[in-house]
Amino acid sequence: MKRLIYLFLFAFIASTAFVACDDDETTSPFKTVILGAQSNTDIDGFYSINNEKTYSMEEAFQNQSTIDLLCFYEEGKNNITISSPGANITDIFTGDFTPETWETTDTTYFYKVESGLTAVAFAALTESSDLIQTLYNADEARRKAKLLEAGDFYAFQTEDEYYGLLKVVSVTQGETGSVEFEYIIKK
Repeated sequence: MKRLIYLFLFAFIASTAFVACDDDETTSPFKTVILGAQSNTDIDGFYSINNEKTYSMEEAFQNQSTIDLLCFYEEGKNNITISSPGANITDIFTGDFTPETWETTDTTYFYKVESGLTAVAFAALTESSDLIQTLYNADEARRKAKLLEAGDFYAFQTEDEYYGLLKVVSVTQGETGSVEFEYIIKK
């Protein structure tokens, strides 16, 4: 009888543990992306927010209408920068698939958030947070988020009118450099 009770007790504990694991599987509203600059052959440099996917330049050329962001490096002037195909970037990329040759060039606009947002407040955001949209200033927005440094915050609006906030996590300068950032989109 004791063995039967222990067996039931073990089965109960094991099933509760599996249920608890299932309950913990919530999807974070934050996405982490790493984009490589124009000469980075290891990290893709183009990103689609709708598809939540990075692309090489050739793959991005094949998916022009979905590309919202790209990364490039321009020494001194912009350094590591996040931009979009519609920002009229010239003489940066080389080859047959450069954004200069695209037929569809969506534009994303960026506004650097200098105050009113901390790392703690950013981490506490949810997809329904009004702050995501209210921090965006259309009058002061630009087509590039440039001279990026870890800890920078940018509010942005895509061509498809998605509003988002991004936080720069890390930056590696140079044409083979990269930028890592986290972002959240207002739903």
